[in-house]
Amino acid sequence: MKKINYLIAGLAVPFALALQGCSDGGASGSTEAGNGSAGDAENEEYPVRDIEMVVGWGAGGGSDTFARAIAAELSDILDTNINVVNNEGASGAIAGDYVQEQDPDGYTFWAISSNYPINVAQGNTPHGLDTYTPIGRVQDDIVTIQTKGGEFEDIEDFLDTARNETITVGGTGSLGFDELILTQMELEADVDFNFVPYESAGEMHAALLGGHIDAQVEQFSPTIGQVEAGEIDILLAFNDESVPGYEDVPYSMQYGWEVTEGQNRGLVVHSDTPDYIVDILVEALEEAKEQPRYKEYEEDSYLHLRDGWLPSDDWAAELENVVANYEELLEVLGQ
Repeated sequence: MKKINYLIAGLAVPFALALQGCSDGGASGSTEAGNGSAGDAENEEYPVRDIEMVVGWGAGGGSDTFARAIAAELSDILDTNINVVNNEGASGAIAGDYVQEQDPDGYTFWAISSNYPINVAQGNTPHGLDTYTPIGRVQDDIVTIQTKGGEFEDIEDFLDTARNETITVGGTGSLGFDELILTQMELEADVDFNFVPYESAGEMHAALLGGHIDAQVEQFSPTIGQVEAGEIDILLAFNDESVPGYEDVPYSMQYGWEVTEGQNRGLVVHSDTPDYIVDILVEALEEAKEQPRYKEYEEDSYLHLRDGWLPSDDWAAELENVVANYEELLEVLGQ
């Protein structure tokens, strides 16, 4: 249990000051007592009631399953109920608005994904990076280029074909994560693709298998069954090293392409949340991600292929870099 009670430490100060007041005739007693009340917030035990974890996407998706898996562990560690609430719409921005409207008391988390920094880069949200405090990034899901089984010999064949004819590549959403990472690959590999946005990953998968598009931007987990059956080939992983268990799949840095951004997921809170609560949550989240039940979920979802953990300050710095990169890519796309 990670509840921390600062009451004993808080009582020691006024007791000492009372003794001092007796020795000097009480002249400074009133002033000192007033200063001591400034730290009352940190004397509160946390948490003492249910916590709400907000997800900006519908039930069953990657962000939702992450939130529910990590909430189960945090609930045990913090010894309180954590209720996952789906507040979907506007690529997660509605959930962000909701979190900003709540009291900054540590009882409302936002489970964000890579769409939040994209919204910031696009100016689609009034809530910039400084309006939230990152607790920690937990997932950094590896993105790949996938094609219908047997259509291309390898990534070199795929790129050579793209330089001589139109290659269509599917992704979920327009001007979203998939399109931005594909744009980054185009710049690095000096090639042009025709991007086709889809409303859902299922629709995109059907289009690929039906021959309506040549390739898709996707993670390992959603299509691993088709990959193992030979129906889909993984031509490239956006990673800085060989992917464990998939050493035969080329990776972007192998060709000198600095395209390694993954689909990120983690937790943030309102920026006015007290530091002592943030510290409790960072420690709890780091412990939660190491629990056997969560590790099993990671492996079942192929999220264990790359370590995603970044604590609060490191993730804050990384988010700034990511937003700057997305802003540059959006300029390339004329946005």
